[in-house]
Amino acid sequence: MYRPALALLLLATPAHAEVALAAVAANFAAAAQELAEGFQRETGHEVQVTVGSTGKLYAQISQGAPFDLLLSADAATPAKLQAEGHGTATPYAFGVLTLWAPGAAGTTPALVLQDEATRHIAIANPDLAPYGVAAKAALIKMGLFDAIADKIVMGQNIGQTFALVQSGAAEAGFIAKSALAADATGYIWDVSTELYPPIQQDAIVLKHGSTNKAALGFLGYLASDAGRAVIAKFGYGLP
Repeated sequence: MYRPALALLLLATPAHAEVALAAVAANFAAAAQELAEGFQRETGHEVQVTVGSTGKLYAQISQGAPFDLLLSADAATPAKLQAEGHGTATPYAFGVLTLWAPGAAGTTPALVLQDEATRHIAIANPDLAPYGVAAKAALIKMGLFDAIADKIVMGQNIGQTFALVQSGAAEAGFIAKSALAADATGYIWDVSTELYPPIQQDAIVLKHGSTNKAALGFLGYLASDAGRAVIAKFGYGLP
């Protein structure tokens, strides 16, 4: 829907480059940084990235933080912002939930999660992060949530959740596939998408950025061939 108008912004480097402040969900931080760098090379516009959990970013926006656009980890938050008078929400990626247990050699998720050696299982806070909602939903559908509830430790966002597992503070965790290195070892399982609601990630230009060419152009860049290639490279599904 944005492409015909915004494509014009991508045809040439503007005489006067603008700067946009982007609030970006933690799971998309690395991808957003690479996208911002590619966008700047192509257009001259700069996008400065601030990372946090979607819930906390929404709270900051509601309190007047001067962000120009939001790259959310869900669809519900941009929809709420659209209803509050901001721009039109549009999907840019679909997240993939992955169970990672670096030191485990189990053969099924249930065995890994219920193993006595797995003392702590990290998930993102379901009250703040869509990946946490997805992890809790998956555990419930698998019939394991009650059995392992006392092992659960929470990160405030999916980045913190990954850090808990990577550091060894948690022996296993439900992380964003995009965070996992290609040479990661241990037990790795991409959770069946039938076990959790789709992690549709929407972007929205906020009131503060409604006339900001960098914000508007970056939204268009996400839907361009170059932008989609970067999103896919980081392990996301595409709209």
